[in-house]
Amino acid sequence: MRTVSWLPRVGVISTDSWKTGGRVRVMLSKTQQVWRHLVAGAVEQDRRRWDSIVALADELGMGVSTTHRALGHPVEIGAVHVRPAGGVRVIDPGRLLILWAGHRRLSRDVVDRFEVDASAPVVERSITNPAAILGGFGAVVAHMGGNRVADYETVVVYGDPGVDVTGRVEDPEPGRVTEVLVARPDPLLARYGRVTPLTQAWVDLFSLPGWQAARFVHNLLPTLVTDAATEPRVLSA
Repeated sequence: MRTVSWLPRVGVISTDSWKTGGRVRVMLSKTQQVWRHLVAGAVEQDRRRWDSIVALADELGMGVSTTHRALGHPVEIGAVHVRPAGGVRVIDPGRLLILWAGHRRLSRDVVDRFEVDASAPVVERSITNPAAILGGFGAVVAHMGGNRVADYETVVVYGDPGVDVTGRVEDPEPGRVTEVLVARPDPLLARYGRVTPLTQAWVDLFSLPGWQAARFVHNLLPTLVTDAATEPRVLSA
């Protein structure tokens, strides 16, 4: 395992804030946590309505004012509608997804990166920490039930992965080298399971450079944006 020197290796990563240079650094902002909840609910669970901002805030464990502020930009562009009585409705999850992608800075969440002498699928299967959450390419593959897009050489994982490839999994592609990006999980991420929501995987790949990330982003675009663009019977064709 080869460590890349631009970031130090870290041990177990908790969901608390961490300090660098005397400054507290946070993970995914609360605003983006709200956006994720709305867009993942709309695209992946076909859920677009909440009775009130208070109900949405309670579901997220956030303050009402924080949740209300997070809805400002989505409401401004017509992706979300807030009724005068307080009801919240996701009108255009595709546009909300793109808004989130434009604000996402995955690099700010990365606290460690290192290389492993193994192919990416083997590295993903060699994650030993049960609390780690797979993101990026691997999350897309998990949600889609296979990789029909392109080979990739980067693994994104939230939390300390505890990668151990020694004798665990036979590698069908010996000689490959995979870069592991360890990102800091936000407090709500574990609610979605052992892999990030498909929508977050897409947003994270949107913020990664390289042709593999671009291939995945463009391949999923019709599914996540076009097919889920508008709520039926709300907007005209």
